[in-house]
Amino acid sequence: MRESVTVYKKITIIVLLTLVLGACSNFSSGSEKGKASDYPTKPIEVIVPFAAGGSTDVAARTIASVAQKYLPNGQTLVISNKPGGGGAVGLTELLSAKPDGYTIALASAGSISYQPLYGNTSYSKDSFQSITMVNTVPQLFVVNADSPWETFDEWLKYAKENPNEFKYGTAGTGIPSHVAMEALNIAAGIKTTNVPYEGAAPTVTALLGGHIDGAIIQPTDVKSHVKSGELRVLANVGETKMKGFEDVPFLTDKGIDVAVDVFAGFIGPKDLPEDIVDILDEAFKKTIEDPELTEKFEKLGIIPKYGNPNDFQKVITDTFESSKTVVEKAGLLD
Repeated sequence: MRESVTVYKKITIIVLLTLVLGACSNFSSGSEKGKASDYPTKPIEVIVPFAAGGSTDVAARTIASVAQKYLPNGQTLVISNKPGGGGAVGLTELLSAKPDGYTIALASAGSISYQPLYGNTSYSKDSFQSITMVNTVPQLFVVNADSPWETFDEWLKYAKENPNEFKYGTAGTGIPSHVAMEALNIAAGIKTTNVPYEGAAPTVTALLGGHIDGAIIQPTDVKSHVKSGELRVLANVGETKMKGFEDVPFLTDKGIDVAVDVFAGFIGPKDLPEDIVDILDEAFKKTIEDPELTEKFEKLGIIPKYGNPNDFQKVITDTFESSKTVVEKAGLLD
């Protein structure tokens, strides 16, 4: 009888220990989930590697105005402009940021896929943690409305007859707009002169002021000036037709095999925890799919395009590889 009681007590103790350990395990798991859901507890800094007022900056601020509906704990995005080096200055700062989710960046194609091509950056195409791709945008070739060129064909004739006389502005050396124009130079057998600025906004200012003859630029940066009659669009240098610019010819329509769209998306420090990446990606996905953002983007000439972390990294890498060929042919690596 005593042996039976003893065995019963042992079984009871084992069962109790099992229940206690199970409860502890569940508590621990719940605590970890709670910890993940606590992020973010303060505003998130978004580095924009271009000047205020430019296309990347406008996209970032537009996203920030809608994302506050979807970021946990009522938190917000705070835009911090860090222009210079075709976007390299801002991304270099992100490279050394603490991977806690409170400093991320809205990277453009130029800053993340093009600048590393030239060997002058401290980062490469895969030095960061991709989070979410947010948009794609074509590029436009514009001139002043009072310029002598009414059409692309008229401009091309002038460029062929006057080597290096045409001065065009870009938002930085070696970025997509610069590469696109150099590709056009090669394909059309012409020579033009690049005048780089630290962002799209100063490029437009220079064009309106007559300091340059034209520019390769995103629709966001010139839409209002085209509508007001101050600027004229001669060609779409990308491959995506834009609402409001349906009648603008593509370079490919002119027999010139050049088509360079650009993209933008959020990235973070390389060691950004997966749970934080997931939280941000989910919030940005909802933001991109929000009709409010779609409407705002359409007015700006931006095409919303969602890509998850893996998809976005593939776009970054593929763009780097395809652009490398163009850059080499254009002699921009010399």
